[in-house]
Amino acid sequence: MCDTVQWYNILQVEVEKRVDSIIQQGRLLVKPAIEPLANPPSSSLSPTMQQDGLSRGSCAEILIQCCPACFGGTLFGRPLDKGGDIHVTTDGNFHHRHRRSAGDCLPFYEPTYFIPKAQVDAIGQHIARAHQCPSKPSQSVVPDEAIDQCEASYKAADGQKQKTAMDNFDDTGVMALICRHDIPLFFANIDTPGEQQKYSVALISHFISLLPYQANVVVLYDVGCVLARSLSRVSFSTRHFLF
Repeated sequence: MCDTVQWYNILQVEVEKRVDSIIQQGRLLVKPAIEPLANPPSSSLSPTMQQDGLSRGSCAEILIQCCPACFGGTLFGRPLDKGGDIHVTTDGNFHHRHRRSAGDCLPFYEPTYFIPKAQVDAIGQHIARAHQCPSKPSQSVVPDEAIDQCEASYKAADGQKQKTAMDNFDDTGVMALICRHDIPLFFANIDTPGEQQKYSVALISHFISLLPYQANVVVLYDVGCVLARSLSRVSFSTRHFLF
C-alpha cells in the first residue's frame, strides 16, 4: 500500500513539473512582446511615480508563478509610509507535525518551497553569535522596555518554551511565509520545541534574495517588534522593511 501511494505521489509531482514547464515556456514566449508595454521609457513615468523614486526591476520567476498579482510588477521603491511594494506575513503552525516513529521514506523529489534545514540552522548560528556581542543602538520607535515585556508575554517569541513534545515528533511544526493573497510562498520545518526566530529570519532572508534591491516590503508577524529588534542586532538590513 505504501509503495502504491509513493508511486502515485511521484506521478503527481511529474505531472505538476510538466505543467509548470509548459506554463513557463509560454510565459517566456510572450515576455518579449509585453516587455515594451510593461517597461516604457523613464520619461513616460508619471510625476507621482518619479517623485516616489520608483525604479524598474523584476522578481524571481518562482515568485511570479506563485502570485503574479504581488510579484508580476516591474516598478518598485514605493516608500513604506505609503504602503510599500509587497506585503507578506509569517507564522508557525504546530498542528503539522511528523511522528518520529513513522520514519522517513525514500526521497522522490526535491522540495522547491521548503527552506533546507542547513540553511535555517546557519541563520540560527548567526543569531546566536550576534547575541553574544554587545547590543547595537536600536532604531525602533518602541522602547526596549516595551519590547522586552512583549517578548516575555508571547510564547512565539520565546524559543525555549515548549509547544509540542519532542519525544514523539522530530518535526514539531511548519513555519510559513505567505503573500497578501493568502498564497504560500515558502516553508521551513520546525524541529525545536518552540518557535525560534531563526525560522522567520531564514524565510525572510530567502524571500528578499528573490526581490529587486529597491523593493520595500511590509512583514506582518505576531511579535514583529521583537523580530525587528533581533534583525537589527544580527546585521540584517531592515532598511527596506516595516514590521
